[in-house]
Amino acid sequence: MIAAAAASVLVSMTSSAFAPANLDVLTGDNVVWRNNSARTHNVKFETEGFNSGRVAPRGGANHVFSVAGRYAYICTIHDGMQGEIGVYPLLLDGPSRRVRRGTGIALHVRAPDGAGEVAIEADYGAGFGRIAVAGPAAGGGHEGHEEPGTVHANVAASETATYRAVSAAGISQELRVEVTDAPDLSAAARRRGGRSLVSVAASPSAPGARVVLQLKLRERFGWWPVARARLDRRSRATFRVRGPRGAPARVVLVGPDWATPLSQSRVLRVR
Repeated sequence: MIAAAAASVLVSMTSSAFAPANLDVLTGDNVVWRNNSARTHNVKFETEGFNSGRVAPRGGANHVFSVAGRYAYICTIHDGMQGEIGVYPLLLDGPSRRVRRGTGIALHVRAPDGAGEVAIEADYGAGFGRIAVAGPAAGGGHEGHEEPGTVHANVAASETATYRAVSAAGISQELRVEVTDAPDLSAAARRRGGRSLVSVAASPSAPGARVVLQLKLRERFGWWPVARARLDRRSRATFRVRGPRGAPARVVLVGPDWATPLSQSRVLRVR
């Protein structure tokens, strides 16, 4: 297997936070901090012994992590501004959202030279056990992951599980994949008579299911429910959007409490 090339991974410095605050990388990767705010920041590690010094707006700093471990860091200039880098000998990538029961889960593993056979292990609640061996992608590509040093495996989504990759090089970070029986939601935004509308449909059919329209609002610091409905006999619903122009929107299928998310649509931009 060709070794995975070292990657440069970006962390943004905002006015009061690192984004993402928690990041997993492969040994040898270069982490780059870019100051995208109007304030001066720094990056200081206690255990790694790295201190970037003052990073001015539009400036940057970088550090190569050559030893596996978890490294916490802070900005000493601004209280509460902190992050953590997890460095692993294998790096596992897979779905970040819930998947439907019975579908295939595509897992990808970045591995260094000399990693040897890479096994996929799963924990369904009783401890980790081997379920697959990762290998080269058939046909020269696997869902857009074609870079050298990446091997792949497809596993069935039978139930919620935690996955990890294991080889002679070591063990990857753990990846939790939630499995649901909830239907998939497709949503679309349109204008009609001067109104902004978001329509949603469920597949397979789920008449009577509860759905909530959410907008991403700055003043609420994230996603906020603005309307709710039940799917009609065709498993469809339409929302009239009232909110800031251009706000991101999504529709979430929820449980009987109108709060527990079961599945969600893609994010839309409401005109």
